[in-house]
Amino acid sequence: MTPTATPLTLPRKLGYSIGNFGLNIYWQSITYFLLFFYTDIVGLSAATAGAIYMAASIFDAVIDPIAGALMDRTRTRWGRYRPWIAVGAAPLALSFMLLYLSPDLEGKVLVVAVTASHLLFRVCYTTVAVPFSSLTARLSHDQAVRTQLTALNVLFASAAGPVVALCTQPLVAMAGGASNNGFFWTAVLGGIVATATFILVAAVTREPDDEAADLQRDHLPKSLGSFVSIARNRAFMLLIGGLLFATLNTTVISKSMIYYFKYVVGNEAESRAALTFATSAAFILVPAWAWVARRLGKRLLWICATLASLSGVAFMALAQPTASISATAAFAVMQTGTVGIAVAYWSMLPDTVEYGEWTTGIRHESFLFGVFMFVQKIGLGLAAGLFGFLLSMVGYDPQSASGGGLGSALPAMIALLCGVSLAGSGLCAFLSPLRQGAHERITAELAERKNNPALQGGG
Repeated sequence: MTPTATPLTLPRKLGYSIGNFGLNIYWQSITYFLLFFYTDIVGLSAATAGAIYMAASIFDAVIDPIAGALMDRTRTRWGRYRPWIAVGAAPLALSFMLLYLSPDLEGKVLVVAVTASHLLFRVCYTTVAVPFSSLTARLSHDQAVRTQLTALNVLFASAAGPVVALCTQPLVAMAGGASNNGFFWTAVLGGIVATATFILVAAVTREPDDEAADLQRDHLPKSLGSFVSIARNRAFMLLIGGLLFATLNTTVISKSMIYYFKYVVGNEAESRAALTFATSAAFILVPAWAWVARRLGKRLLWICATLASLSGVAFMALAQPTASISATAAFAVMQTGTVGIAVAYWSMLPDTVEYGEWTTGIRHESFLFGVFMFVQKIGLGLAAGLFGFLLSMVGYDPQSASGGGLGSALPAMIALLCGVSLAGSGLCAFLSPLRQGAHERITAELAERKNNPALQGGG
């Protein structure tokens, strides 16, 4: 029987999806600015900064499935996930502020302090991000509604991008400058705004009172068998494979942009305009990519988006632009495909819940989302570590006008890393069993099984 829920009116959809704006105030900030903050403000070496980012991401990844398992066990009168979002909002804001507080320390003590603040932020982020993402699978089983929710989520996430890109540097300057805790006071404002969005999510969202919640008590992830059942979920395994490659691509684009404009173009300030332009384009791109998903299916959307991003990579490799306009254009085209890939994998993720139930007879929601976020953050950590390592390999020196050779090496580095990662991501999408119409057939068969116990079992 399909779970019953409060009707998802447009205000409720918007009230839920705005939480992704709050999450991405945090996420876009650490994506675009934290590595730069570590190297150019705190004074860490590029290799050390990348290693801290990688270690924190891997730690974050490890705790995601644990958080998902814990949330699958949560039973309250307000639902499984809403209490976590409401209670976790304030600690997350405080940890974000601490993340951008440059300590007056040196040597190993500085590294320990920076690492500890980063780990604390990751714990707090998990307690909000995992339940928020898991809600998508519970709010509706309808394909059209899920695609709409995903599009709104990506749209709000994309809205946070230009806000962070456009406002961070001016706010830092207004707050006294980067060397005078300007990043910290900017983080204070960001934390306040993000907290307000999470309170709104908890207030307007209603989780279904479904019989499946009781049935799932027998299928909570208590043993290795839960991981085995997920490993048998071919759609999910290919999805996370594609995600790993896509994450490398996204990380390289986002972390390289400010360095590119500072050391290749020769004007760091213009990176703000490029970041804003690239992320603002999502307001047009998300509805367009969602339309492609409805017409061609999510799998073909992923493939089309991969090809679009590869065209930007080819331009970067061949032209190696040094002018602001051409560099902005290259990053914007790469970002175009990145947005489409994000729409594809976030909208396909809830579908893998039913695919896994159809294949194994076991339904995982929050645990599966936790594993997905585990893989995503492993990818982010490895990509950040790799990027920091490569910066050191080319002799990156923030005191040099050319970055110690970074200016000449960066275009080729971006093109190679993004080209390989996009090819791998597209291949995983091509092999996915979730072709157009597959999910509808699976949900119909699952409904038939529930009405006819004799048919129950894996697909």
